[in-house]
Amino acid sequence: MELKDFGKTLVFMPDATRGAVRALTTQQLKDTGTEAIVTNTLHLLMSLGEEKIKKLGGIKKLMNWDGIVLTDSGGFQVFSLIHSGKWKGVVHDNGATFKSPTTGKLYELTPESSIDMQMAINSDILVTLDDCRKSDLSRKDAEESVERTIAWAKRCKKHFDEVYGGTEKTGKLLSCVVQGAKFLDLRERCAKELSSIGFDGYNFGGFVVTEKGDLVLDEMRSVIENTPTDKFKYAMGVGKPSDIRVVSKLGYKVFDTVLVTRNARHGSLFSSDIKDEVLRIKNAEFALDERPIDSLCDCYTCKNYSRAYIHHLFRVGEMTGVTLATIHNLRYYQRLIEGLNQN
Repeated sequence: MELKDFGKTLVFMPDATRGAVRALTTQQLKDTGTEAIVTNTLHLLMSLGEEKIKKLGGIKKLMNWDGIVLTDSGGFQVFSLIHSGKWKGVVHDNGATFKSPTTGKLYELTPESSIDMQMAINSDILVTLDDCRKSDLSRKDAEESVERTIAWAKRCKKHFDEVYGGTEKTGKLLSCVVQGAKFLDLRERCAKELSSIGFDGYNFGGFVVTEKGDLVLDEMRSVIENTPTDKFKYAMGVGKPSDIRVVSKLGYKVFDTVLVTRNARHGSLFSSDIKDEVLRIKNAEFALDERPIDSLCDCYTCKNYSRAYIHHLFRVGEMTGVTLATIHNLRYYQRLIEGLNQN
C-alpha cells in the first residue's frame, strides 16, 4: 500500500508499541498481510528518546519495516495515566508535565514537542495532540477538552507546516482527533472546527464503547457527518471483529486494537469455526484436537499446526505458542479486512 492510498480502502493496524508487534519478527508481521502499524510516541520517547531514535534513522529503519507507520501523539496514554492517578503529573493548557514512573525523569509534552518526537520517529502519518479524558465527563469538562483539542491541533498544524514544511515538503500526513465525549453537539463542533483547519485524516477520539460494551454509534456517526468525505476516518481502538463490521458501514476505514496480540498472549484465538469467534485454546477440550485453529485460515500456524499442539505449548509455557497464536490472530484480522474490502 502506498501512502497516497491509505484509508481509501479498509486497513487494520496492529500496535507495535515500542517498535515491534509482541512476539513477532518484522518478517512474520509482513507475512500476515499487514501493511501498516501503529507505534507509541510516549513509550518510544521514554525508552529510546528523541535524539537516539534520530541517530538510528527512525523506527522504520530500526525495525526493517517498509510498510506504513502511524504514530499516536502520546496524549491518550499520558492523560489517562495522569487523570487516573497512576502517574504523577499535571495536564494544563500547554500540554502535560509528568514524571517517568521508573526513572523519575521529568517530561514536558506539548503540541510542538509531540510533533517533534513523531518526526524523529520518522513515521508516515502523524497525529495531533488532543485532550483525552475518561468517558463519563461532565458537560463542563467535555467543553474544556474540546477547546484544548482544537487549540492544540492548530498549534500542531502550525508547527508541522512552519518548522518541517508540512505534507508538501515531508511527504507525511497529519491527522487530528475529534473529541466531545457523549455530547453530540460538542462532537459536531469539534469536527467542524478541525475540518476548517484542514487535516489529512480525522480520528474518533475518546472511548468507542460504553461501560456495557456497546459501541457509541451516534457519536461516531457525528464525526463522519461533519468531516470532509475525501479524508480518511480512523476509529481508534476499534476493536472486535463484530465491531469492525458495524463501524466500517458508518464510513470508518482505519482500525487498530490491542485485542489481537493481547488475546493471543492469553490463549484467546479468533476462529470462524466458533460461534462467538473466540477459541480458548487453553481449555482441556483441545488437548487431542488435531484440527487447525480455523478451517478457513491460510496463516502459517493453521497450515502447519493443530489445536492440540498450540494447546500443549500454552500448557507448558512455551513462548512459541504465543508467537503462533499471534500470527494466527493477526492474519484473522487481515483476512477480515480483505473480505470486507472485496464486498
